[in-house]
Amino acid sequence: MVQLRFKYPCSKQTSPVLVFFNSGPEPEPEDKEVAIFCDIAYSNNDNYAVLVGLQYTNALSLDTIYQMSWANAVALHRETSLLWHANQTAIEQQINTDWKSSMSVITKESEFRWSKGQAKYVETTQVWREASQHETALCIYYGPSERAYICYRVNHPRKGKVIVRFDNALNATPQIGVVELRMSPYEKVCYWGLPGGPVRSDDDIPPIDSKIPIEPQIQRYYLMQPSISCNRLSDDLKILINNITCTWQRGQFAATGNIKFCSRIDMERAIGQQLKLIINGYEFIMICEQPSTSNRFANNSYSASIRSRFAELAAPYQRERNYVNTVDKTLAGIMTDILENTGWTLDNQMIDYPIPDGAFSYRGLTPAAALLKVASSIGAILDINDTTRTVSVVPEWPVNPWSTEQATPDVILNDALILEHNTRDTIQPEHNVVFVRGEQQGVACKIKRQGTPATDYARDIVDNLITDIQAARQRGTCELARSGNKRTATIRTKLKADLPPIRPGMLSGVRFEDELYKATVDSLAISASISNQGAIMVNQTIQAVRNV
Repeated sequence: MVQLRFKYPCSKQTSPVLVFFNSGPEPEPEDKEVAIFCDIAYSNNDNYAVLVGLQYTNALSLDTIYQMSWANAVALHRETSLLWHANQTAIEQQINTDWKSSMSVITKESEFRWSKGQAKYVETTQVWREASQHETALCIYYGPSERAYICYRVNHPRKGKVIVRFDNALNATPQIGVVELRMSPYEKVCYWGLPGGPVRSDDDIPPIDSKIPIEPQIQRYYLMQPSISCNRLSDDLKILINNITCTWQRGQFAATGNIKFCSRIDMERAIGQQLKLIINGYEFIMICEQPSTSNRFANNSYSASIRSRFAELAAPYQRERNYVNTVDKTLAGIMTDILENTGWTLDNQMIDYPIPDGAFSYRGLTPAAALLKVASSIGAILDINDTTRTVSVVPEWPVNPWSTEQATPDVILNDALILEHNTRDTIQPEHNVVFVRGEQQGVACKIKRQGTPATDYARDIVDNLITDIQAARQRGTCELARSGNKRTATIRTKLKADLPPIRPGMLSGVRFEDELYKATVDSLAISASISNQGAIMVNQTIQAVRNV
């Protein structure tokens, strides 16, 4: 590689660069290709840098590329192709380059128009006379920023200097000396807020509830076109069925139900297989197991029990295991270890906290049962998505029963879509304080309901996963929410495109007759049947719980 550097500009219009190639030793008989790449950069301080690289190949051509980059973003590109032979004793080639000290630029600017809460895009087009037209886009974003930790110094350090003096001379024997300078970190304070300035303004920003509930439109007529299809998941084989029921409940890791087949052959094809059920456009994956038959005169029926796909992590498909966290973990780390090498993904929506080594263990549990045990220990339930194989750990009570009036529901039902509405009351003591503590490496906390005198104690909760205040708070809140008089409403409605399955754990708003209330969904049951005449009937029934 040959490097040529120029410190002063040339006043002539021709290039002062002369490149000579001498033959040197006797060359090889075959021809070789010589390629020269020259990048000439021009800046405001009149400095030039030329980098010449020579590459040899077995071709008979040379490509010399010149690229000049100017400070005003104008780029010129020039290519020169020359034919060189290696058997020449000396090659002299002079290349002329037109030099220009300045170029006129025409710039077109656009006005900036600002609006509150909306991003504006400003485009600026620049046209150069000596080159082609270039377009550059300037994007300006305007809106709220994400929260982050903002740190500032308490006492700003004074300006100073460090003086290192060597008073003693080095001994005759050579030695390697190390000089260490240690500076103590300055004291700082951090808070969780919005960045962007020295003034804290996030304290006055009200919370924004952006959740939009699912609310079917009220219509005079509802046209239903239900559909049911059942296929074997492994090879997409069609399975004929005429009835199916499936139930999801809080506190269970898998849905349970029953399916009825049209023939014995369909039952034999489905036993022990995973079935893909599509009911009114919603997909469910079930495991078919435990067949049963009923033979009567001129009336034979074939059915089987089903469980949702997450049951593949339970018996008899998975063996029982033992587990002890031998190192420090977090709650999410414990649950990730349980789902390791299973093909399922964890989505933890609970507050994470540390768990010391040896604090948590279980014996003789399958992965599904172990994950349910961990979720129950902190007052959570499992929300399973069988299609994407995702396990979501969500609170058992997304909104406390005493705070539902100010909350936004997930789905709203009205009289037009309610086919049946039944209620049942349960009388039980109401508690406003509970003691929650761990075991050998846990914490002990007193959890009380805000705004109450904390006089009605619930039974004490002891669990080995209560190793942090956050764990005690989540479990204690769940125990207090379970207490008190409850009213359970059983509502039967339709399964439509704008009314999806109302899953357990969702907060539902119900408009029935003259009453408007909000309740937490405790269970969901979907039933679909096909009559002998081919009529299809699809319904969903939920049980919603609220305080009275």
